[in-house]
Amino acid sequence: LKWIQSDIETVASAGWGTLAYYSGVHEDEKLDLKAYIKLLDTVEKEIHGAQNRVRYAMNSFVIAVGTYVESLTEKSKEVAKAIGKVSVDVGGTACKVPLANDYIDKVIARGRIGVKRKTARC
Repeated sequence: LKWIQSDIETVASAGWGTLAYYSGVHEDEKLDLKAYIKLLDTVEKEIHGAQNRVRYAMNSFVIAVGTYVESLTEKSKEVAKAIGKVSVDVGGTACKVPLANDYIDKVIARGRIGVKRKTARC
């Protein structure tokens, strides 16, 4: 968890990304759900004051936990609703920052909540 607390933007965003992907490839029984709840609370409190890439990674973390960890879907939706739109400077590209709540809702509609991946990829 040291990575997510780093002042170095790339290190902190890599930490959040790692935690997000970890939730997507490991069964819920192997996850420290209490720690993930605390991390969701951290995102809710700190996302809008975080560095640019870290904001994007935190938003992705909420989406990942909400879609891969069925028991935390509602908590993730609450956090997503609380944080709302996340502003990220994507450097003049066509990239967009998804609204976490809308993304989780799409996964719910597809019946894919809790479906794990075989591997993590960037």
